[in-house]
Amino acid sequence: MVLALGSVVWLLARPAITKVVSLETFARWRALWYVTTLTWFLSPNFWVYVGIMTVVLIRVSRRETQIFGLYLLLLVVAPASSTQIPGFGLINYFFEINHYRFLALVLLLPYAWQLSKRPETIRFFRSPVDGFVVGYLVLNSLLAFRFGNFTSDARSALMMWIDFFLPYYVASRSIRDAEGFRHALVGLLLGGVLLSVMAVVEVLRSWKLYDASATALGLNPFGIYKLRGGFIRPSVTVIESIVLGYTIVVATGAYLYLQSLVDKKAWRLVGWVVLATGILASLSRGPWVGAGILFVVFVLTSPRPLKRLTQTVLVSSCAFLVMSMTPSGQKIIDLLPLVGSAEQGNVDYRADLLTVSRPVIERNLLFGSTDFWDAPELQVMRQGEGIIDIVNSYLGVALQAGIVGLFLYTGMFVGALVVLMRGMRWARRAENSDALLLGRALFASVVTVMLMIFTLSSILLVPTTYFALLGICCAYALWMQPQRRPDLWAARV
Repeated sequence: MVLALGSVVWLLARPAITKVVSLETFARWRALWYVTTLTWFLSPNFWVYVGIMTVVLIRVSRRETQIFGLYLLLLVVAPASSTQIPGFGLINYFFEINHYRFLALVLLLPYAWQLSKRPETIRFFRSPVDGFVVGYLVLNSLLAFRFGNFTSDARSALMMWIDFFLPYYVASRSIRDAEGFRHALVGLLLGGVLLSVMAVVEVLRSWKLYDASATALGLNPFGIYKLRGGFIRPSVTVIESIVLGYTIVVATGAYLYLQSLVDKKAWRLVGWVVLATGILASLSRGPWVGAGILFVVFVLTSPRPLKRLTQTVLVSSCAFLVMSMTPSGQKIIDLLPLVGSAEQGNVDYRADLLTVSRPVIERNLLFGSTDFWDAPELQVMRQGEGIIDIVNSYLGVALQAGIVGLFLYTGMFVGALVVLMRGMRWARRAENSDALLLGRALFASVVTVMLMIFTLSSILLVPTTYFALLGICCAYALWMQPQRRPDLWAARV
């Protein structure tokens, strides 16, 4: 089923995607998707999968000029179920490995080393985002040693740099031209389209496509069959339905720019239908609201925002009216925040979590604590599974790293918005509509991510995606600097 659905996506996407990237790149990425999928499903255990894919990726990386776009595509090809690398008697285990971390080590780490040695690579700390990212990771690396187990604490600190710093660094320093941005955004988009198509099938068939594969590889099983409004909540490769919706929304942000490079209106429309259906199929309120915010922010940064915003409201109102006239549409409306009535307890849980967490944060205001889970105020939030779900990334940072950590965390996103606005201002002065459109799409994506993670934990693919997005934003600002883009400014001098 996965192969059949993927084949349909690759077949239909070919005419549009090859308008953005070369046919050779498209064919190479398609072949690698097939190889990765087949290896994942046919390997007798995870270590066979790692061995085969290591050889394949090393060979491909030698010929691939745009590593980061390929990395973003491959992130969603396999689930993130993890296992431990044994310590062979020296220690208990080295660290946990999953598909995301494997890609970072095999694809990004060698490339990051090459970038650091190239004289043309822009030095670090040339962007304010660099400082916030490093500050946040350094602080959390130091705080990781509060647990008192040096081996475990050092392992946790190292994993943060592999999981989060590598995507940021490679994105911000490897993308140096329009081709690099297009490849990166195409990687995001193709991943979102593949997830969308498979999510729809999971919902319609009540059948999770990847769950059994993890168990067959000897990995920890992931996910359970959750229902909402009578439908199964899909996960595909990202384990949680809300993370699925979040990932597709980020891919939609990439499509806000890429659609302008596709000349046929029919192809552009198919892309919108597929992504919208995927977001809808996630059955998650946060991504639904995030998708709306994405379009509103994008429209507000356009040359004629009032007219375009009015058009957007009219289209949304018509869609809402049509949905209210069908039984299936009414079920979806019931799931919407504010107007819907289904599962109101989830909304109340998030509101209560903010209230009860305040005194816990105040007791450890500067740098948070390691035992906030045991705070008596939070025990009322313990759910039926026996866990306290901190479904708010900002709140999670404040509890664990205090207001210092929260300042650095929010500074990463605010810093990205500031440098994006600066780059968009340069694009307007240079009268470069393509660069301005790219900046608007990235700006809308960052704002949307900032709002979505207010109702979403930074788990699984969530932080990897937003660190990659922050890196792309930093690359955009560095690329748009007048001294680095004389071609944009030649007509103005």
